[in-house]
Formats: sequence, C-alpha cells, structure tokens
Amino acid sequence: MKSCGCLKNEKGEFGLRLKEIWDEVVEVCEAGSWEELKDEVSDVMFGFGRLLGYVCGRVYVKMWFDERHVKKIEGRMEEYGCVRSKRHLVNGMCPGM
Repeated sequence: MKSCGCLKNEKGEFGLRLKEIWDEVVEVCEAGSWEELKDEVSDVMFGFGRLLGYVCGRVYVKMWFDERHVKKIEGRMEEYGCVRSKRHLVNGMCPGM
C-alpha cells in the first residue's frame, strides 16, 4: 500500500491512535445504511491496524475487514497523493509532505 507522510509514526502517538479509533466507533454508531456501516467498520479496523503497527514499530499491520479503507486510501493516493480525505488537505496539498 502506498502512503504519504500522513501515516508515519511519531513518538507519543499511542493516545492519538486510540482517539482515531474512538472517532471511527462513533461514526459506526451513526451509520445510516448497511453500506455505510461496512465502510465505518473498515475504518475502525484500519485504526486498529495503525495502533498495532505503532506498538510494533511499523506504520500499519494488516487487519481483518480493512479492505474497504485500504482501497479508499489507494484511490486517494492515486487521485491527489494523500491518504486523507480532501477536507484535510492544506491549500489542496497533503499536510504530511
């Protein structure tokens, strides 16, 4: 999986990873359709993969049911060179560059 600087691990990010997972769990609870629920669960699983990766000294560890999120990231990298959604770009650019 290609990624930008937005996925790099930095010291002290364990709490940030937990917060990201919690934010995604909230979105799971707010899902309005089966497809949206599957997307949000995939986001949660990707968050767990990031947390486990952080603990293991890696960027990411593959998790069960993360495929939807990984495909979303791959599409974003192809389209505009950042794993994050367009609303997180800074002046149209990846903030991790």
